[in-house]
Amino acid sequence: MKHLLSVLLLAVMCAITQAQKQDKRPNIVVILSDDIGFEEFGLYKVKTDQPTNTPFVDNMGEQGVFFKTAWAQSICGPSRAMFYSGNYAANNGAYDNKINWRPGDERRDLDRFPNFIKVLHDAGYKTAVAGKWHNPIGGILGVHNELLGVDDYIVYNSQPDKIEQITGIKLTPDEDWEIAAISKEPILSRYWKPAYIKNGELMKTTMKDYGPDILANFICDFITDNAKSDEPFLAFYPMVLAHSSHCVTPIDVENGAKPSNQHFRNGSVEGYKIFLNQINYADQLVGKILDTVQKQGIADNTIIIFASDNGTTSSAKSKGVEYGVHVPFVVMGAGIKKRGGTDELIDFTDVLPTLADFAQTEIPQKYSIDGTSMMPFLTGKSDKTKDIIFAQPGVASLVRTKEFLLEAVSPLYGYPNGRFYKTNGSYDGKGYENITHNESYKKDRALFETYLKQMSSRLPLSFNDPVWKTNQLKRGYKHFNNDKQRKTHLALPRKYQFYDPSF
Repeated sequence: MKHLLSVLLLAVMCAITQAQKQDKRPNIVVILSDDIGFEEFGLYKVKTDQPTNTPFVDNMGEQGVFFKTAWAQSICGPSRAMFYSGNYAANNGAYDNKINWRPGDERRDLDRFPNFIKVLHDAGYKTAVAGKWHNPIGGILGVHNELLGVDDYIVYNSQPDKIEQITGIKLTPDEDWEIAAISKEPILSRYWKPAYIKNGELMKTTMKDYGPDILANFICDFITDNAKSDEPFLAFYPMVLAHSSHCVTPIDVENGAKPSNQHFRNGSVEGYKIFLNQINYADQLVGKILDTVQKQGIADNTIIIFASDNGTTSSAKSKGVEYGVHVPFVVMGAGIKKRGGTDELIDFTDVLPTLADFAQTEIPQKYSIDGTSMMPFLTGKSDKTKDIIFAQPGVASLVRTKEFLLEAVSPLYGYPNGRFYKTNGSYDGKGYENITHNESYKKDRALFETYLKQMSSRLPLSFNDPVWKTNQLKRGYKHFNNDKQRKTHLALPRKYQFYDPSF
């Protein structure tokens, strides 16, 4: 009898242990590269004339799922606002780095939008962030850490006044600072001898220290330190690679270059070579993080997401066309169904609700979000995601379904109807058919008008509107109300003019 009771007790304990294991919430690693469009990743097979430059990200897609069509915003700050908050620009007001505006929203309450780090932190996750924060709608990392839900961090900010605000240390330019590509003014370095703040303290670095290595090592150390914890963790790594600052990498240094923060233009031979090396080095750092997860024995309970914030710099970044908002999006790990490439749609508003679902928590009811949880699709409980995705980059709006694309909708530039395409199963533009004036698709075009009413730019429809002269919009007015932007904002990138760009 005692033996039977022991056997039953052991069985019950095993069942409880197994149930606890199944109910254990996954660790989550989120990696966000900077200014690298989807076409730069081998798994998307756009640049078929050269071998892949991104084997680790490619392998992630093979082991999990990669979305052929994933949308963000077309420039860094607004894209991150969308990524963090689960809201489109039409609702969060972040259209461009120079336009952060919502009608009647003068309060600028830092807590008016959610962010996925805070949501998971409040659900019991240990959190760490390393890299470029740049959230224009919800607080400064290093200043508002409690509001943001960040336990440990390293943050890069290019402006010395932010460093002084956080640390009290006043920095003055020297020969090792970067020179900003647009303003031509000195800015703090993100690469060699980087100006990083670690948990409130300015890090001591030299020209032997490469910033991306510091950030990746911090993430790997955080994973290692928390791998055996009873509580799950969230590691968020918003990379500083590649950005528009094409500075030599350790790859170049190994080949004889001297560490330097000198910028090289993407359009130059040397600049393009460095840009490709930046992408390859970013991929190597992804591989390092994947290896850390594997070595710590937590791969069976860790989800890893890789994406990029916007289209490629010097190509489609900041544009109001699909290549500006089309980004890589790859997911692999615990419970993720192995699908490879999928035609299902996703956009950055879906990140927050998806992570909340995996963390088995709720988004506070005081917040509104636009996104949809992708957890059912990612785990194989559903084979569909969502029917429509949106973006509102700069002074344009875009809408997409699997079958049709509406881009470059811009009343401010005199194109309120935009350009309308039948996608013909393509995701990179190579098969798009311009049907803007094709009467056979009149009903489909009318349907997209209803979509636009649902989620389109809420900016004033004319530059003559006095709102454009207010403090909140005057920078955007100056940037967009000129002939150069009128010519380039709705133009396809030169390298990827795979479809008819006529209105």
